[in-house]
Amino acid sequence: MQRTVRKILRAVADYDPDYYDMYADANEAFFATLYVERIRQHAAAAGILPPATLLEAGCQAGRLVIPFARLGFQVTGVDTSGYALRRVQEHAKAAGVGATFVRGDVMEVLRRDPQRRFDIVVCAEVLYLSPRYRDMLHALAGAVRPGGLLCVSHRPKFYYLLEAFRQCDLATAEAVLRRNEGPFRDSAYYNWQTEEELRALYGSLGLRWCASYPIDRFAWLSGLDPSKLTDGQREALRDLELRMPGDGAECSRYVLVVAQRPLD
Repeated sequence: MQRTVRKILRAVADYDPDYYDMYADANEAFFATLYVERIRQHAAAAGILPPATLLEAGCQAGRLVIPFARLGFQVTGVDTSGYALRRVQEHAKAAGVGATFVRGDVMEVLRRDPQRRFDIVVCAEVLYLSPRYRDMLHALAGAVRPGGLLCVSHRPKFYYLLEAFRQCDLATAEAVLRRNEGPFRDSAYYNWQTEEELRALYGSLGLRWCASYPIDRFAWLSGLDPSKLTDGQREALRDLELRMPGDGAECSRYVLVVAQRPLD
């Protein structure tokens, strides 16, 4: 019943008090700066500069797609939720940026125009929830132009191991070591990988591995809440996160993989 009420409120009143708006959340806005800066640096190194085209798969309320639009990229955001797209359109208007938003499953959206290619394709904190993550990654890789970048975040195996140990759940920790997808404690489905597994996965797609980076290492490990820090403290934490090399990226809440499609 509660789910039905939420759907009605979203459709009729365009209102959902329980919706997790990642663009408006102070913590998520902080972590967005890590994604955006890492991707921006790699794009610049590859000669991909605004107004280059960028697709974000699973744009939610605009946490990443709006900052990239502010930088001058021509952005397209795709999401399955009409409510999320209404929120991102409101945020984009308030930010004074232009963007294109498309509702639908990203694999279906890409199938409608199989010849279209983007300079950068981004997918953050989406694939780890999908049993079809290999198919999704294949579709996203196919949307990258030769010389372009695919930037995707994954959940590392270490994350689930530590979360299980924190609950003294050694049986679950052992299960995480044995496999790389399936239920985790009371969840229906997740997937997780080691760096070796990710390198093999991206290599199978014909992509060149550029780098992997931790996203949310210090705050996650320490229990630090970025929203409760001063502006100066958040800036210092951001600099510390960005100064960390890619080595040991698996010791974090997410791992951002940057890969490049070779030139034909």
